[in-house]
Amino acid sequence: MYESIRDNVHRVLARIDQLRPGEGVKLMAATKMRTLGEIEAAIEAGVHLLGENKVQEAQAKYVSKSAVPLHMIGHLQTNKVKYAIGLFDGIDSIDSERVAEALNRRLNVTMPVMLEVNAGREEAKTGLVFEDVRSFLAKAEQWHNLLFVGLMVLFPASADKSSSEKKKIRDLMKETGELWRMSQKEGFSWAPLTELSMGMSEDYEWALEAGSTMIRLGAELFGARPKTGVM
Repeated sequence: MYESIRDNVHRVLARIDQLRPGEGVKLMAATKMRTLGEIEAAIEAGVHLLGENKVQEAQAKYVSKSAVPLHMIGHLQTNKVKYAIGLFDGIDSIDSERVAEALNRRLNVTMPVMLEVNAGREEAKTGLVFEDVRSFLAKAEQWHNLLFVGLMVLFPASADKSSSEKKKIRDLMKETGELWRMSQKEGFSWAPLTELSMGMSEDYEWALEAGSTMIRLGAELFGARPKTGVM
């Protein structure tokens, strides 16, 4: 099992080099419900970052510091902020002013964070819609302990494998890339936005072609997610 994880990581890293040679695109392993053995195999194979969805699961797994940076990529509840700041190297899922304020209040050093963007405007998902991103970033100067290093983007799952569905997702990715570049041009010192975290197992190649600097892969590295978590 671990050998297949290593093979998958190497294959994805080779594909990144093929599509975006020498650009330093980062591979994040999305480790929700994955065992420590699986995670260690992915780290040894060369993933650059780990991403966890829940504070509780991260607390149970990472009793000691991870060998690579650990990021929060799921919704952060305000009552979990005090635990998150001791666990994670970055919070990639700032989805509201309330969360930003709670995190800023608890921190006494600057923490790199990302603004979560709901590209598909899905009611079931958190994150800002496109037109609210730049105004949110303009307000972010007030949170002195947060450095907005990028956007983390959520896309709707493809409804089918049709060419029209493929075009819809790819067009959204292109639009997201344009929004990211426009937001960078604002020149906010508190929001350099050097990273665009965009692309998951089913669409990461499209994301790379659209300019993503970081992809978040789970099933593509580990296989199908188990029905229950194993520590």
